[in-house]
Amino acid sequence: MDKKTSTKSNFNKATASSSNAPSKATPKKTTLSQEKIALRAYFISERRQQLGWDGDPVSDWTDAEQQLIAEAK
Repeated sequence: MDKKTSTKSNFNKATASSSNAPSKATPKKTTLSQEKIALRAYFISERRQQLGWDGDPVSDWTDAEQQLIAEAK
């Protein structure tokens, strides 16, 4: 076996083993800490109150989760 064939063979082995890795299309599971969500919900609440918009803590929390998930993508 000459040097070119050996290198090609090693490359094919490396490529085959890496094909078992998750594809880029696989969605990443986002882990959000309660602390991050709470902080974002606080700022959402402050802005909502300053602007005089209706809302409640539950919607602030939900909005915070959605924003953080979208940012993580």
